[in-house]
Amino acid sequence: MARGQHYLAFKVAFGSVGMAARVLRVSRMSIWRWTHDRAPLPEWVLQALRGLVHSKVVEAHEAESALSYFVALPPTPPRRLTGCCTGYLRKPKSRHYVL
Repeated sequence: MARGQHYLAFKVAFGSVGMAARVLRVSRMSIWRWTHDRAPLPEWVLQALRGLVHSKVVEAHEAESALSYFVALPPTPPRRLTGCCTGYLRKPKSRHYVL
């Protein structure tokens, strides 16, 4: 059975048919009918989907900006050696390094 035009919106907003049914308090068969264009989508469901998808988009943009900020940071220096290793030096991270 081919998916309908609302399938992706339900997938993004809820993740699964069962979760959509629990949140919207309808049967899973109703969700299946809506996602496969077998029944018209009620207006209240359309408004709920619009709000949920918008909030997911906002979250994705925030995550993207946080990730780009993290990638732009310089690498942190290695921590100091402690304990029995205090007097030693770290080996340089080079594949050409030979003892």
